[in-house]
Amino acid sequence: MKHYLIAFSFWFVSNQLHAQQLYAEYDYMPSPMAIFKEHVYYDKDTKTVVRDSVPQQKKAKEEAGSDDAATSEGVFTIDMGTIFRNVIIQKTGQRSLLETRSLEGKNYRLTDSFPALEWNTNYTETEKVDTYTCHKATAKYRGATLVAYYTNDIPMPAGPYKFGGLPGLIVLLYNESAHPNYWMLSKVEYPYKGSIPVNLNYINSLPLTTLQKLITREEMVIEEKMRVIQSKLPPGVEIDNTTNEKVRGSVEQVYEWETAKP
Repeated sequence: MKHYLIAFSFWFVSNQLHAQQLYAEYDYMPSPMAIFKEHVYYDKDTKTVVRDSVPQQKKAKEEAGSDDAATSEGVFTIDMGTIFRNVIIQKTGQRSLLETRSLEGKNYRLTDSFPALEWNTNYTETEKVDTYTCHKATAKYRGATLVAYYTNDIPMPAGPYKFGGLPGLIVLLYNESAHPNYWMLSKVEYPYKGSIPVNLNYINSLPLTTLQKLITREEMVIEEKMRVIQSKLPPGVEIDNTTNEKVRGSVEQVYEWETAKP
């Protein structure tokens, strides 16, 4: 009887731990021309997000014999030969998070002070998204409005990219913008009993900087490339850059340091 109770206790604790783990796979669409796979691992109080470096269309070409996918900038191997671009490690309830990005072929480890998301969940209607009954939520985030549809069928406060904190798993999310980004849930394992394929030793070995410094450098590189393009245009032909409004292609449109008072 004693052995039975010990075995039952072990089984119960093991299942309770797995019940707090989740794996979700999203199709991330930054434009109609590209779809990236984004893998989300949620383990009790930590979310790890891994985004593939090669869009799905290029993967299909690569399998057919094309090698152009291997030249994508920002690619690095973090475990077992799998190629990724971005990794985000975020603890529930904490503003700071860890992120990896690349610039000019070099990989960096970033710190980011994530702004608090205040979700508005005061929507009464429900929507059917794929096979899930979903509730709507909205929030302001770095100059854009987020629209999320989450399901109470999977009561985990997780979602794609840096987003979560809702009563259930986010099934669909996009930002209202001139250049909207979309995330659509394509696969879920709950409870999840696997491991998280991230090599923390490699990530911790990367040069450390801040998101602000990397974004500043990144946009200086873009401006320099635009100047080079302008210099190669025929005389009298100019790129129209008269607008003072900066429009970014990412979900982040305005960062905190750009709106902070001096």
